[in-house]
Formats: sequence, C-alpha cells, structure tokens
Amino acid sequence: MCVLLPVLVGPLGAARASEQEAASGEDDQAATQGEFDEEIDVIGLAPLDHVGESPDRVPWTVHRVAPKALDLSAVAGVGALLEAELPGVSLAPAQGSALQSDVLYRGFGASPLLGANQGLSVYEDGVRVNEVFGDVVAWDLVPTFAAEQVELLPGANPMFGLNTLGGALALNTRNGFDSERLHLTIEAGSFGRRAAELGAGGKFGSGDNLGWFVGARSFEEDGWRDFSPSSLRQALAKLSLRGERERIDFAVGVADNDLVGNGVTPAELLEVDRAEVFTHPDRTWNELFFPRLRIGRRFDTGLELDAQVYLRGSDVDTYNADAFEGDDDDDDDDGQDEIDDDEHDHGDDDLDEFDAVNNESRTEQEGWGGSIQLSGLTESGRWLAGASWDGGRADFAFETELASLTDTRTTIGSGMLLPGSEVGLRADTGHAGLWALRHWTTAGDRLTWTLQARYNDSRIELDDRLGTALDGDHGFSRLVPSAGFVRELRGNGSSSMLLFGNVSQSSRVPTPVELTCADPDDPCRLPNAFVADPPLDQVVTTSAELGLRGGGPSLRWSAALFHGESRDDIIFVSSGAGTSAGYFTNVDATRRQGLELWMRGSRGRLNWDASCTLLDATFQDRLTLSSPPHPLAEDGEIEVEPGDFLPGVPRRQFRAGANVRVGDRALLGARLLGDSTRYLRGDEANLLAPVGSAWRGDVWTRIELTPSLDLDLEASNVTDREYATFGALGEPDEVLGDGYEDPHFLSPAEPRAFRASLRFRP
Repeated sequence: MCVLLPVLVGPLGAARASEQEAASGEDDQAATQGEFDEEIDVIGLAPLDHVGESPDRVPWTVHRVAPKALDLSAVAGVGALLEAELPGVSLAPAQGSALQSDVLYRGFGASPLLGANQGLSVYEDGVRVNEVFGDVVAWDLVPTFAAEQVELLPGANPMFGLNTLGGALALNTRNGFDSERLHLTIEAGSFGRRAAELGAGGKFGSGDNLGWFVGARSFEEDGWRDFSPSSLRQALAKLSLRGERERIDFAVGVADNDLVGNGVTPAELLEVDRAEVFTHPDRTWNELFFPRLRIGRRFDTGLELDAQVYLRGSDVDTYNADAFEGDDDDDDDDGQDEIDDDEHDHGDDDLDEFDAVNNESRTEQEGWGGSIQLSGLTESGRWLAGASWDGGRADFAFETELASLTDTRTTIGSGMLLPGSEVGLRADTGHAGLWALRHWTTAGDRLTWTLQARYNDSRIELDDRLGTALDGDHGFSRLVPSAGFVRELRGNGSSSMLLFGNVSQSSRVPTPVELTCADPDDPCRLPNAFVADPPLDQVVTTSAELGLRGGGPSLRWSAALFHGESRDDIIFVSSGAGTSAGYFTNVDATRRQGLELWMRGSRGRLNWDASCTLLDATFQDRLTLSSPPHPLAEDGEIEVEPGDFLPGVPRRQFRAGANVRVGDRALLGARLLGDSTRYLRGDEANLLAPVGSAWRGDVWTRIELTPSLDLDLEASNVTDREYATFGALGEPDEVLGDGYEDPHFLSPAEPRAFRASLRFRP
C-alpha cells in the first residue's frame, strides 16, 4: 500500500491551485472532516518558544492538527483525534477502553497504564504532563475541548526533556484573544453516548488588552462492552494580558473522571459474544487541579524572556477485580511468595476458600516546578537558552481484599486482606534541566542549521511507609545533543523542494514504579504490588531522520526515513498466570526504523490526504524472558533473538481521507484507517500468530442548518468489521474452566456506531 501511494495520488497532483494548505512539516495537516484555510505561521522549537520558526526551516518532520479538525473531533477525545489526523499514529487499547488507549508513534508510546514503555513526552501550555509516579499520560485529563493547536515533533528531541525518545506532543490552549465567541456542542450516539462541550471567550479592559476564556466538557457513555460505563467532567479557565511588550497567561484546569476499562478478554469468549469481559470491574477515578502562570517580556535589545511556574495535583484511585489461585504454592498473581502461617493471620488453607481478589490503590500526586528561557536574534538566526526544575511527590497505597467470583465474573469481597499485600510508598522526584539552541542560515539563506543540547539531572527517593524494603535513593544525569539541517533544493513561486535531516539524543530515567518492580524472581501485578528489586539504568535513544518535503499550491508531500536506537530500554516482561503480572528489566538495545510518507491535495470542491508508515520495531539483543502462559515456552521461558518484533506495534499503517462540498451547505467525507498485524505481549519471541490486521472505514457529513447551527452525522466502522487492536497471553481456564485453553487474550474493536451532534456558533 505504501509503495502504491505516490501512484494513487499522483494524478491528483495536477489539480488546479487551492487556497487551502496542509500542515505536516510546513503546512496544516490534512483534517478528517472539513475545509481548512488556516496556515501554520511558526513551529515552536522548545516548550516555552512562542516566537517559533518557519516550518521550512525546521530540520525534522512536524505534524500539526488543523484548528478546525480540533473543533470537529474534540468530543471524541485526544486519542481518536491523533489517530485520524496524524501519520504514523495508532492506538493500542490494552485496557479495552478508547479513553485509556496507548498512543503509539513510530514504535514509541505514551500510555495511561503503569507498566507501558513511556517513550513520548506530552506538554500542555509548555508544562510536561507525564505524571510523577510512572511517567504515564492520563489522556482523559488532556483538554482537547480547549485546544488551540496540537503539534507532534518526531525523534529524540533534547529540547523537550525526559521521555522524548520517539517524539513530543505539544498542546496549547485557547485564550480570549483567539476565541472571541461562544460555541456549544451537544452530541448523542450509540451505546448510550451523551456529550457536551462549551467554550466562550472575549476581550475587555483598556484597549482590549485583557482576555478571558472558559471551556468545559461533559462526556458519558454506557460502553459497547458489558459492564463498561465511563464519564468525564473537565473544565479550563484562562485570563490573559497582552501589552506592548509583555504577555501574561494564568490558567486553571480541573477534571473529575470515572473510567471503566475491563481489559483484554479470552479469544474463545469473544467468539461467543464480542461484548464479553473476563473479570470486572476495572475502574479508575482521575481527579485534577492544574494551575499555571506564564509570562513573557520583550526588551529593547531584542531579547525575549519567557518564564512559567505551575502546580499539578492529581489523585488516581483504582479498583480491579481479578482471579486468584489460593492453593498455588508458587508466586501468586500478585507476586506474593508462599505465605508463612506463623507470620500472618490466614494460612494457605484459608486462602483456598477464595478464587478472586479485589485490588485497590490510591495514588496522590503533586507536581510543581518552573522554567525560564532567554532568546535573542542575530543577523543569521536565533538562539535560546534556559533552565527548568520539575519536582514531585507521590504517595501510593495498595491493598488486596480476598473475594469470590460470581456467575458474571465480578467479585464479592470478604472483608479480609490478602496477607502481605499491603503497600505504602512515598516517591520524591526532582528533575533539573539546562538547555541551549542555536539556529541560523547560510549559503544565501538556502541552508539552515540547528544545534541543540540539554543536560538533565534527576533524583528519585523512595520511602517505604510500611517498612524499609522499598527504600532507595537513585540518581541519573545525562547530556544529550542534537544537530540538524534544512537545504532548499528548489524554490520558486509555484513549488518547492527541501532536503532535511537531523541526528539527536534523548533519555528517560526509570520511574518509581519500575524501580520497585524489577525482580524476575518476584513479579508484581501492575499497578499493585512492589518489591525490593535490582536497580535499572536510564534509557538513552539516538535517532536520525532524513527526508524530502515540498510541493506547490495544489499538492503538498513529505517522505522521511527515520532510525532510532534505544540503549538499556526498559520493557515489562509478562511473568505469571495473569495478563498483567511480571517485572521490568533493561534490555541491551531496541531499534525502531522505517519510512513515513504523506501527501495532500485539492481539486475544486474535493480535498484529500493519504499517508503511509513502514516500521520495523525490533529487539537487538538475545534475551531469555519468562512467559508462563506461552504454549511453546520451555520451563516457562522463551528465547528472543535479535530482529524479533516488539509486541503491540503494527509494522504498516495507512491513512486516507477525502471530503467534498455538496452545494453551499453540506460537506461529505470518508476516511480509511488501517494497521497491519502486531504480536501479542508475552510473545516477544514471535512464535505465535500475531493479532490480525485492523482496518476501519468511517463516513460523515456536516450540514449547515443556519449560519450559526451545524448538524454533524458520523458512522464509524461502517462495515461493522470484527477485529482486535491489542493482544496478550494469559490463562483463561483459571476462571472459565478447562474448556477454555486458548491463551490469546484480545482487545476487540468497537463495532459500527452512529453519532449526531449539533454545533451552535452565534
């Protein structure tokens, strides 16, 4: 499909000029739904960089979601928006919920789940929002409803700090100067979906130099799978000042969300009913309070000073019902060793009465910090220099209640705790950073160079609140550089061609979760039980990208080769009967490399876009990994060879979409999304058949009922195709009985769904 992409879209490149430009690399990224005439002005080179650079001068691919696509896709959530709008992005809903999906880009991910390999950094208004305890990204807390722009910058970009191994996602929220009107959206759809969004803003004060914006989102659905309702409540308020030389923005974001994602389900059970769940509930409550202040000042000398401070408080409560083998003399599902009757109140005979457990946790997180940056202009370009401090504290508490399974595979608690299951842990983290950037042009303004460097110093202190076994003090430091160029090969009034390339490094440090769950002889069930474990090394990724981009007013295109090598990568290894039991370990090397193509064009009333990504995400080390549920394992272990593919990552991705205006008041569109097969977690040796390919077609229409009222209609997965988007290995017979032997656990995709929304814009 990728090979055919230039052939398929080539004839459309001869279309007449369009006033609508794209945004991937240098123009607005093709949007799924609608016509767009907004142009990208600049691309930020760092989280605090509001001045930015022309996209033609940036030495890496840049993908940007068009502003109107944000309006059209906001209610669906950030994951669905990124998957539909940006090349190379796919979702892996390991939790079985679209609101809690892993977001993958070029083989790296950002996940809301403890245990996922966190390789993307996420920024909101210049603040890194990877959470304190596990660097997780709670996508349900990202305020898509208030987004002014969303950019994805690929590669190990040192300017965006820790976790930027595969890229950085930067979201900036609206202000009263850009959102001077009311908009209201009400949506209803299949599976009990009810949603509403409100946004309003304006200017006031002497000379209209003060601005205000408020936005809110409410979302509820029963869920298409059994026992899977979810609800979200989010709001954001911002006050802004714009003077002749100063800028001030103060924003407060809040959220109170109740999410149910009941995880993967045995394949044999899905053959009976695709709405079935294994055990339930698996529930997460997220609360957020997130104030931040950002100021900027321009001086007569041409210098720009930008600074920010923030506080981020988030509480996470989880309740997970799971199976339990009380008579197992080995490590049980929660990583507990055989229990000594003399040391605990309940012996093994007592545990035999129970076949389930209720795992409950509470994580109270506080993050705080600030950054400052000075920038200036020279005759040939710009420079930036800055410093940051990000501190945090997380208090984690966990306990396991013994329980019994019911006929519907939920649980009835006994009121008794599993001996040895209680955990109390405090983690204090501190991350200091220093960075600098130099950006300049030579060769008659046809060659641009960009040099970057960042020094990171991290400290992680662990305090066991119930003893001393988990105590620890860890330190990590690293200098990571980057160098890139852009060469104008052809440039005139009708078309251009640019050659760009860069080599860069970035790093991430082990999280408190990983540092307390790294012993193969004592696996833990995430996010539940922790043990005193061997230390882990920080991950260092070196990436390179080389590409061409260009086009004219009727066609825009980009082609890029990318390569990323991660040393001491941290992976989660399945080890135990359950699908989430295991441990973290460093592996010598993993590699992610491939080819990314995209094109976009217009012809009359027709707009179209297409993209394709070829990706090899592989282990580069010989490993012996524990995987007891694996049917081909020897003594519960599998042998991984260099070149074996990382689980959960598709090798090929294809996206294509088109929309056409019908008359003066209607727009019709369609989109096709396809991912190739991906291996199951627990089958790192690639010995079993992978999860099948995932293809989905969506159609939609927008009808202008009045100048201020639109009706949007959408049908997703119109062919009602049955496929899975994620897989893991487990032992279903523990709960379902001996008749269920297939170890494949899958996350089924949502069936055909219909949605309708009214959008009011007076």
